[in-house]
Amino acid sequence: MTEELASTGSRVLDEIAGVIGLKAAIDFGCAFRGERVYIPQNPAREPRIAEAIGEELAQRLCDTMWRTVVRVPMSAVLHLKVKQLDAEGQMTRREIARHLNIREGRVYEILQRARREEAQLSLF
Repeated sequence: MTEELASTGSRVLDEIAGVIGLKAAIDFGCAFRGERVYIPQNPAREPRIAEAIGEELAQRLCDTMWRTVVRVPMSAVLHLKVKQLDAEGQMTRREIARHLNIREGRVYEILQRARREEAQLSLF
């Protein structure tokens, strides 16, 4: 499991990231946050997958995980996306909140929790 995903405890996102990469898994998660998603054999049957991650990665995901129903966890995806946008440094925390349609205070809470987890991990 990748370090980023390990902190969320999301096996589903870890499996998806193993197939299409962490950034694309986060994008997939944001598009389907909180939903149950059937992964078809042909990505054209669920066009939102290609819209979220692109045609090539959608095909790879469908080739690998077809006939699978995944439940995309809302909280794990939100935490990963907030940390990703903050690390990119192109948006203020207020802009991140607006972009994700959450409270600005929630952005600060997520980032503070992430810092505490990183500090705790560095002790070991």
